Amino acid sequence: MSQIIVSGNKPLQGEVEISGSINSALKLIISSLYTTEDIFLTNIPNVDSIQAELSIIKELGGSYEWLSKNFLKINNSKLNSSKIPISLGKNLITSYLFAGPLLYRFGEAEIPIPDDGVDSILKFINSWSMLNIEVNFDKEFIYLRSDNAKAGRIELDRPSQMATTNAILSSVFLSGTTTIINSSEDVELDDLIKFLNEMGANVSKESKKVITITGKDHFKAANFSCSSEVSEAVYFGVLSLVTNGNIHIKNIEKKNLSIFVSILNRIGGNYEFVSEDSIRVWRKSEKLEAFDLDLTNYPSFTSNYLPYLIFLALKCEGTSKFIAESYKNKFEFIYILNRFNAKIKIYDTGKDYEPCEIYVNGVTDLKMDKFEIEKTANSPVILISALTTEGSIEINNSEKMESVFENLSTKVVELGGDLKHD
Repeated sequence: MSQIIVSGNKPLQGEVEISGSINSALKLIISSLYTTEDIFLTNIPNVDSIQAELSIIKELGGSYEWLSKNFLKINNSKLNSSKIPISLGKNLITSYLFAGPLLYRFGEAEIPIPDDGVDSILKFINSWSMLNIEVNFDKEFIYLRSDNAKAGRIELDRPSQMATTNAILSSVFLSGTTTIINSSEDVELDDLIKFLNEMGANVSKESKKVITITGKDHFKAANFSCSSEVSEAVYFGVLSLVTNGNIHIKNIEKKNLSIFVSILNRIGGNYEFVSEDSIRVWRKSEKLEAFDLDLTNYPSFTSNYLPYLIFLALKCEGTSKFIAESYKNKFEFIYILNRFNAKIKIYDTGKDYEPCEIYVNGVTDLKMDKFEIEKTANSPVILISALTTEGSIEINNSEKMESVFENLSTKVVELGGDLKHD
C-alpha cells in the first residue's frame, strides 16, 4: 500500500499532456484478435486495466510488445485457446467483450462468470441470443458457440456503451446485416467503429441510436491512434479553475470538450484553444457562478467526468443543479465529498437508470485529514479535494490513482502540486 502526503491550496500552472482514452484502448486491444496480421496502436495508456487485457492476449497465445512509450504492437497469429482463465478474467469488466473475436477465431468461447453472477451480464446474453449464439453456463464459466449464429436485429433495452460494444464485436463477422437499435452515442465508440473499419469491417452509424453492420469474414492489419481521454482533459481544466491556476492542456480533441466549454462560458472561467489539439484554462476572476446541467439532454456525455463537474460546482457561488441518470454506486463519490464537509443532496426514485436531481451548494471549505482510497474510480476526486484543502492531507492506497489517469500524480507534481510519497 502506497501513501502520499498532499499539501493543498497551491495554484497549478504549466503544461500537461493528456493520455489516451483507457475505455477506447481496451476495446481496440480486444478487437485486434480479429486478425492474424500485425496491429499497431499509438497513444495507448499503460495502466493496470490495459496490462490485464494484454495478459489475457498472451494467455490465449497472442503476443504484444511496447515499441516505445504508449506505442503498442499486437500479433494474434498464434492464438491457440478460446478460454479465458478465471484468474485473469473474473474481475475484469471487459472480459465479455472477448466473446465476439473468440467466436470468430474458434467458433466457441469460455469466459469466467463475474462475482455478481449471471444476472449482471444479462444485457450481453440477450444480445447473443438475438444473434442465435448458443449460450450455456455453470457456476464458473459461460460457454458460447456460434455454429448457428446469424446476423439479425439487436434491440437494447437502454443505451449502454458496454452493451453496444458487445453487440458490435459479436456481429461484425456474421454474414448478412445486423442492426443495433437504441445504441449508445458515447464518443468512445467512434474509435471502435473507425478501427474495425480500418481492419476491413463494415460498421456505420445510420441514424441516432442506430448502428448497422454488414458482416465480413476477413480482417487485416491496421495502424491506429487511440483518442485522448476526455475525462482527464476535463479533470485538469477543473483543477486549473479550483486552484486559481493556469494550465495548458495538450493532446485533446476539441469537439469532445463542447459541454465543458459551455460550462466555462457560463461560470466565468476563461479558456482559449491554443490549437486544434490544445486548450488553456485559467481563472479570470475570483468569483465563479453556479450553473445547471441536465445531462439527459446530452446522449454522448461521458459520465466518467461528472464527479469533476460536481466538484467544480462546489467552488461556484450559489447552488448548482444537475440532472443525471442514477444507477448502482454511480454517486459514491458524492458521499465521500459530503464526508469532507461538502453540501450535496441527491433526490432520486431509488430505481436504476431513472433521472435524479443533484443540488450542490457552492463555496464550501472542505475539511480533510487522512483518507484511504477504497474504490479506484473515486481516487481523482479524493486527490482534487486534497489539492484544494488547507494543510497536509495523508492519502493511503494512492497507487489506485494511476489506474484512472496514466501518471496522474507525476503530472500534478509537474504543474506545481505538492505531493510527497511516504
